[in-house]
Amino acid sequence: MGRKLKFIISDLHLGAGHSPDACNPLEDFTATQEFIAFLHQIVQESERHQSEVELIFNGDLFEFLQVPAADQFEPAKTYPSQAYLDSSEEASIQRLKLIVQGHSAIFDSLADFMHVEEPPRRITVIKGNHDVALFWPGVKSYLREVLGASGARASLLRFADEFVSREKIYVEHGHQRAEKINGYHDSFDPRALHDPSQLFYPAGSHFLINFFNQIEPQFPFVDQIKPLTTLLWYAFEWNFDFACRATAQFIRHTALSGGADPDLEHLLQELEDEANRAAFAERYLTDPAFRHYLHGRISPYFAEANSSSEEATVSEGLSVSEDPKLMGLACQQRQRRLLRRAAEAITEQEKAQIILFGHTHQPVQERLPNGSLYINTGSWTLDLSEASPESWAKLFAGEPAASALRPSLTYARITYDEQDNPHGQLLRFSLESQKKSVSPVDSTPPMVLEPAMTPGFFERQRLRFSRLFGGQSLTHDA
Repeated sequence: MGRKLKFIISDLHLGAGHSPDACNPLEDFTATQEFIAFLHQIVQESERHQSEVELIFNGDLFEFLQVPAADQFEPAKTYPSQAYLDSSEEASIQRLKLIVQGHSAIFDSLADFMHVEEPPRRITVIKGNHDVALFWPGVKSYLREVLGASGARASLLRFADEFVSREKIYVEHGHQRAEKINGYHDSFDPRALHDPSQLFYPAGSHFLINFFNQIEPQFPFVDQIKPLTTLLWYAFEWNFDFACRATAQFIRHTALSGGADPDLEHLLQELEDEANRAAFAERYLTDPAFRHYLHGRISPYFAEANSSSEEATVSEGLSVSEDPKLMGLACQQRQRRLLRRAAEAITEQEKAQIILFGHTHQPVQERLPNGSLYINTGSWTLDLSEASPESWAKLFAGEPAASALRPSLTYARITYDEQDNPHGQLLRFSLESQKKSVSPVDSTPPMVLEPAMTPGFFERQRLRFSRLFGGQSLTHDA
């Protein structure tokens, strides 16, 4: 038997797919060809070196929140919110069947990937906040059926309720630690307390179902940057009317202490009134004091939504900028800081040498003070974190954004030395890299994700914000 290999990937968000003659505006996964080639490359390496392989999907493999419970799915149809709210076991199986139909080539490749003979190749699936329906036994059973993971192959497919902690690595999606609005009262049993036949949906899920699913056909990019509050802040720069409508709905869905602000309802009504928004837009454009006032009024609710579950409040001492782009970047910086802090704590609690999160869609590789390695595996959907201001302006105007980024297709690769210590790398897959000759076993694979040599616009703004308001640098440390 050769060496042991692990591959960790997150946030594919497989939805119901498209049809040959209709586009599904809620489908964000576009890398089918690349993903199948990625699996093929792993199989080649496994066979060549007789390596035992585990492929870990670290949350949000499936996009249950944007697949309606429908018998006959029509990709171009805008379904009402109620079509997404039934989270029963029966409705969840129905959704998974639509996902399988929409991505049949993906599931065929996963079934072929698993290998019970030497060298064995296994798959582990960890729940995320978008596929918490994996809690249901019937959903797991149907996935086993689709992948042929029964009988002698049953051990090739495993499920984890919240995390994997073994072999000196710790893998968790991260939504429980990064955003209070996406947290669950019990990841191991996420059923609704008032109705055990349904799953509990946190505030962030309700906002996505009730608002994003309805407006994404018009603004197909809205869920391609994390956290949600970053998108809302950016909207104030490039589409004020959308920003007001989205902000009002966001606060209505996610405000966790709205009762403490007696003027909140009046503010929300102002943001929702079309005539009032037009007047606000003129003042926002010409009056810096009004911008500062409006930012100050909404920022506590954004900050509270993005706080960790351990924090009682984060509203005190908030730094408010008149520049909404800087406010959006601050939300990203905070989310990243929360996960890094959690990774540092986990190294002590779990004695892990490598800690891996997902959820943010932003790939990260950083060395922690105690020498452990923290990796965020990013996403295989499009992430607009580094899109240019020109691209954002075009997106909010409904124009093609030619300079928008393609999916980064990042993943973590972990090898083990003779002392059984793990060594991890954050890598980027591309079809071009597969054409190159495969690297020798003990050398660096050809798809290493290198930090950018010249920071782009948003990286420069992020560093500027860090200098103005404090906080750590966001540079990578490989």
